[in-house]
Order: sequence, then C-alpha cells, then structure tokens
Amino acid sequence: MGNTPVTLTTPPIERRQSDRRRACYGGTLRIAAFLPEVECRLRDHSLTGVRIVIAEDVVLPRVIDLTVACRDQTRRAEIVWRSGTQAGLAFLEGPPREVATEVDARAAWNA
Repeated sequence: MGNTPVTLTTPPIERRQSDRRRACYGGTLRIAAFLPEVECRLRDHSLTGVRIVIAEDVVLPRVIDLTVACRDQTRRAEIVWRSGTQAGLAFLEGPPREVATEVDARAAWNA
C-alpha cells in the first residue's frame, strides 16, 4: 500500500501567445451575410483569441465575425478548435486599431 509508485507527468504545453482572462459576455457570430446571426457566450479571452460557448447544433465555418456589443467591438476570427458546445477562436488581425498597447487592449476588454 505504501509503496505505490508515483507517476510524474509533464504539464501541457501552453500554446497561447498572450495571457487569457475570464469573461462572461454575450456575443453574436456572423457566419454569412445571408444567414441570421448566432448568439454565443464568451468564457475567456486574450489579445489573440477567445473561447466561446454556442449551441451544439450550430455549424460553424472556418472564419466568422464575432461582435461583442457591450464592448462595441467586432473582430474577424478563425475557428481553431471545437468540442461540443465550446469553440476556440483566434483573431485574424491584431487588437482593434484604437488600442495602442497590450495594456490598453486588456483594459478595453475588461472595462
């Protein structure tokens, strides 16, 4: 009982390019100009991407426009992973033009 070997594991490799922050914002996804927008919930975000929660039956294309009305921002993003109701999006351009520095970008999302 007391001699059970302990298995050490290596921590997962962090692939994010910037720190993420928890969020709970409502958002909408523009999938195509001729389709209605799809509601989503932002769960965490960084300068380079966001994790969203959507209905499991929503079919997503590779590239979408994400609008967060309470932040008055729309960002073009690429779907990089999806698991059930969650999806990871990578922004295709840098922070919004009005954001000059990384600190300002974080403040813009967290204001």
